[in-house]
Amino acid sequence: MDNLQNRIRTLLGVMKTWLSPDNEYLHRAIDQTVEEGYFSFPDVKHAVLALKDNLSKTALEEWVQTSGLNDERDASGQNILCLHAGNLPLVGFQDALAVLLSGARYTGKISRKDPYLLPTFLNEVKKTELWGGMDVQWSHRLQDFEDMQNDAILFAGSEQSVPGVKEAIQKFNLAKPDTRFLIRSAHFSMAYLNNKDTQPMQDLTEAIFRYGGKGCRSVAVVVSPFELDDIKCEFTDYIESFWLDNPQHEKPAPKLKQRFAYNKAVERPQAWLDDFLLQQGGLELDQDFICYWITGNEKKVSQLAGMLGNQLQSIYITHPDIEIPGYEQKVEFLSDAQWPPIFWKPDGTDVLKWLCQPQHD
Repeated sequence: MDNLQNRIRTLLGVMKTWLSPDNEYLHRAIDQTVEEGYFSFPDVKHAVLALKDNLSKTALEEWVQTSGLNDERDASGQNILCLHAGNLPLVGFQDALAVLLSGARYTGKISRKDPYLLPTFLNEVKKTELWGGMDVQWSHRLQDFEDMQNDAILFAGSEQSVPGVKEAIQKFNLAKPDTRFLIRSAHFSMAYLNNKDTQPMQDLTEAIFRYGGKGCRSVAVVVSPFELDDIKCEFTDYIESFWLDNPQHEKPAPKLKQRFAYNKAVERPQAWLDDFLLQQGGLELDQDFICYWITGNEKKVSQLAGMLGNQLQSIYITHPDIEIPGYEQKVEFLSDAQWPPIFWKPDGTDVLKWLCQPQHD
């Protein structure tokens, strides 16, 4: 009989096999991903190692406990569709794991931008007795699931993309009148840097520049009592050191250089990094590969968080004594920005808890 402890035990075994150095399927998927230009090897390696560091029996049990999941309160019998994003390597892993932990039947639309990595995990799941039947299925084409209606659908989107996704869901008859949707809309995170010690500076560098700044956990706004001009020389040293081992995979559009020229014309403090731009103030938030530097304190962080609203995923701090009034629920440590626990909350929502809510909540 399938139960929660069986699922945890089975998934731990699956993850151990999947992340084993001897797993040739994962090695091959990594090689294909890099060779075909989807992501850089350092970024794929980082994504795999971040999961490896955060997938443990203790972590899964903590997630289960905080979510309220148990044998009487789970998602057994439900059909869950995950439309996985592909902006980062393995970005859809948490959703897939949550569905499997919940006891629901998992269906995944794998992104064509990250086509190889997640299926290696799902293949290992499929080999087990618990999920050997039709409870785990995936495809790169949404139309392959036509007329397979779901109790819940998970995906990330924006104001511009959500209508098109919902139109496709309707076209292929994937939702029922009472289907629940969990749509993620956060785009970036913010950091408060109040000291220039080596570790916080290294943590900030990775938080901004890992994955080329893509992903909702990546820092696009820094608030600091230090002016950008006062810190950019030493900060550039940390950036160059990071890029030696983790060169930026994607190059920006020409309009980034146009922004640099505009900033220069209006005498806005900035640091031009060829493929990335640091600028003080502005907050246009209209293109990738820019990090905005704002001078201020904790109150300024709170003010900006209110202004940024649902675009903001997390607020990173360097010390537990730092308080961000009114936004305590968004606060995380800067060191965890690109090494999140498996139970982190996209858009502030615990996906496992959400899956296990009664269907008509």
